Amino acid sequence: MPTHKWRALSLIVFVAGACAGALDARADWRDDWAAFAAKTGEPGHKAWAEAIAQPESKKLEAAWKAFRGYDASTLLDKADVPAELKPGLVITPQNIGSMPWADKYIPGFWRTVLGNQWVGLQKIRIVPTSHYYMSAPVLAATQAVKPANLKINERGELLNADKSLFMSTTAGIPFTAPKDGLELNYAQMAHGVGTDDMHFKPITMYACTANNTAEHTYVGEIWWRKLAGRTEREPLGNVKQYSGAQEAGALFFQAPRDVRGLAGVRVRSAAVEKDDEFKVFIPTLRRTRTLTGTNGQDPLAAGLELDWDGWRSHWSKTDATKFDYKLAGEGFILGQPAVGHFYDPLTHSQDGCTVTAVDLELRPVWILEITDKTKTYEYSKQRLYIDKELYYTVYKEMYDRTGQLLRIWTDSRDFVPQSGEAQWRNAIVANVNAKRVTLVEMKSAWERADMNNSLFDIDQLRNH
Repeated sequence: MPTHKWRALSLIVFVAGACAGALDARADWRDDWAAFAAKTGEPGHKAWAEAIAQPESKKLEAAWKAFRGYDASTLLDKADVPAELKPGLVITPQNIGSMPWADKYIPGFWRTVLGNQWVGLQKIRIVPTSHYYMSAPVLAATQAVKPANLKINERGELLNADKSLFMSTTAGIPFTAPKDGLELNYAQMAHGVGTDDMHFKPITMYACTANNTAEHTYVGEIWWRKLAGRTEREPLGNVKQYSGAQEAGALFFQAPRDVRGLAGVRVRSAAVEKDDEFKVFIPTLRRTRTLTGTNGQDPLAAGLELDWDGWRSHWSKTDATKFDYKLAGEGFILGQPAVGHFYDPLTHSQDGCTVTAVDLELRPVWILEITDKTKTYEYSKQRLYIDKELYYTVYKEMYDRTGQLLRIWTDSRDFVPQSGEAQWRNAIVANVNAKRVTLVEMKSAWERADMNNSLFDIDQLRNH
């Protein structure tokens, strides 16, 4: 469908979905949040409850629900969830032993650090389950996709009916009811970062030791741009000077002084056989280094557990010749709520290395397992718990070459209920063997006033 029609169609889809009262499942999730906020008295809870009750939030949520045929509440209503696992429950080191269901619903990282000197978590609080969705233009584009006309070839590339690459030409989520691992992988890849353009100003990354002290604190900016299938912000459609590319990310370090000016750009090619454009400027050498795909396994900076392939939870290139993609199951898991636009679900020390409390909500997920076939990638297996509403990772586990759990990822999105766009508020990347944590704090720059293509040219970014 031509790009210029997406916005017009989005209005039709939006109105039609909003009027689909027959598919309206339980509507009291907003009431649950209002009651919860009134009980806690916390400003962030109140602000979230007010935002989801806005008319534009209700209409957009209803439109996505009508298209999917379900929401988080309808899935929970059908599930056999323990009665005590409900909003307001507080889980502590003292009472977790009385909860036989804990291993099933609480991710291993949170169970490990609860009451542990490492990280220092003392309290998990369960908040009401929310409903998440993307923007009206993305919904319109998704409705225009015909999954039956798509094909995944032997390299794992997603093809349109005319054999063009979906990820470098087409908007929308290709598979909202994935039947296998590659379809699920493409759903989360198409989600991208939840918006056409993303900007963190700043992003702060704390490299924390096993003793909960900050070994390094890095400050910088990150930009990300969708290069194909843009529906929300000009330029719509595809960015002409990036033919064949699906997205680009750029990072510029501002502190500490010894790394100031370090910059990196990665432009993702949709074709398996075409390498990404991947360059890093090293200010101490005044040189630009061209990297290869294997360099994506390198940390962003010394002491960080976050690498280039792992940012946004998963950014390694889809390649069925190197990886197996398996839809390994589905169910529910406790994850950080996407309330970062209004408050941070984490309560942590100023240096980011001690997390004393966290809010978690119950999320419906598919489980994607990605297994390395080459025996050369840093992880033998990666397990992603992908949200059934947002098509994004709720939680991720990464296993070393021996098959032992090495790292995890958990985050909170900066989600705006009125628009359906999302960026980020926090992320934790934890090395469970070395007991090292990278805590990332992001401040979303929603105006994105300085977003332009020059940011993804290393020779121009280096002078930022």
